[in-house]
Amino acid sequence: MWIAPGSHRRGSPADESDRGADEGPTHEVTLSRGFFLGREEVTQRQWVAVMGTNPSVFRQPVADEDPLERPVDSVSWDDVMQFIDRLNASGIDTSGLGRFRLPTEAEWEFAARAGTTTPYPWNDDVHRHAWANSRSFARTHPVGRKPANAWGLHDMHGNVWEWCSDWYGPYAADPAVDPTGPAGGRERVFRGGSWYDFAPALRSANRHRHPPDNRYTTIGLRLVLAPASEQEGTVSLPGGVVMRFARIRGGEFSMGSPAAEAGRQPDEGPVHRVTLSRDYWLGVFEVTQRQWRAVMQDDPSVFQDRPYRDNCPVEMVSWEDAQRFLHRLNALGLGGTFRLPTEAEWEFAARASSATRFGFGDDPTFQALPHHAWFYSQAEGRTQPVGQKKPNAWGLYDMHGNVWEWCSDRYGPYAADPAVDPTGPADGEGRVIRGGSWFNEPEALRTANRLRHPVDSRQTNLGLRVLWLPDPKRPKGP
Repeated sequence: MWIAPGSHRRGSPADESDRGADEGPTHEVTLSRGFFLGREEVTQRQWVAVMGTNPSVFRQPVADEDPLERPVDSVSWDDVMQFIDRLNASGIDTSGLGRFRLPTEAEWEFAARAGTTTPYPWNDDVHRHAWANSRSFARTHPVGRKPANAWGLHDMHGNVWEWCSDWYGPYAADPAVDPTGPAGGRERVFRGGSWYDFAPALRSANRHRHPPDNRYTTIGLRLVLAPASEQEGTVSLPGGVVMRFARIRGGEFSMGSPAAEAGRQPDEGPVHRVTLSRDYWLGVFEVTQRQWRAVMQDDPSVFQDRPYRDNCPVEMVSWEDAQRFLHRLNALGLGGTFRLPTEAEWEFAARASSATRFGFGDDPTFQALPHHAWFYSQAEGRTQPVGQKKPNAWGLYDMHGNVWEWCSDRYGPYAADPAVDPTGPADGEGRVIRGGSWFNEPEALRTANRLRHPVDSRQTNLGLRVLWLPDPKRPKGP
């Protein structure tokens, strides 16, 4: 259902019955962009169609009910991210309407209220409108059997709680435009109440949260379909040159390669669990010669002899050169901070939820690789314009091949212990580079492959990709 842009008073007033302390202070929220929101919660059938398995507890047959039409349950926030990533990578036809994601907490409440300011968007018996405790028979029910709200949405209250994209945190009293929640945290928000809860939990303003790896029979999801531009941000460099960034949402992944991976090198293990606690924005493309010139007023690249040179990645830049570029970029006052990605941030984005040799699969005979990367025997002995190959599932181009990309970390061995936001060793031999290049054989382009160079090393196959941490108040558009 199309949800038009608009404003609402988020939270509950101090005199609302059963109000939780975290529901205030009430504050004005403006949603500047419309979006499509699922008319119903994601069903078990839909989950199975994408993931191939059904994690739900409530699969038992009941007369006059198709169990697969019940909402999927027992899915963590992390599970939901994998579902969304796979759905977006599936090539499903959305008729140009955009990409799937979770609603923000503000979007969820705006849609649940559907123009109302009362505790519930109705004025009569809760059980006529929602599946809640004492009338739910201790289980979920097929979606859409209760009346829709004024904006055509079913089960916004009851049946299952619905994960939101936000980290949990207190509200601020100031008006907000398109709020996305705190930059980090320990728990993610979910909304709406469930079959297990009594009526007060189903109020429009009620908030709850759990760690993102928790699974409960009371929690599911509802999807937003929004323009892909919402997942991208842009900054304008001198001369009107634009840099595009893709939003990478924090999460967990297994870093490194398993012992059985073909082409594996010893420094790619042990495989260890890494958590990235904050969202970040990563360059959609490697930094181009045009972008480098806009900031530095020079071009160190060797490959300047073709008409399309402006769109080729800059090369012949050392790690120290990259730091000088970033220093000048940050001095432009574009909003936020620019830096190199850590090695963990780079691999997380390159994997895009995959666990295979490449972000698009294992590709044992390298039949698919030419569609995704420039490498030796395919690149004509030089760099090629960025963005000519297929992007990965998160909208990033050339994460494999074209030029190696500097990371911020010093090079060193991995530890086996889980890590949160690792930044590499305190000292080490040179700095890490990732991704492979036009000069390399296919094995070097594997997601887990690592290499290092001295900080003053300059090569014709060595460039960079920029990470951006925007000012939270800065619009992400052009």
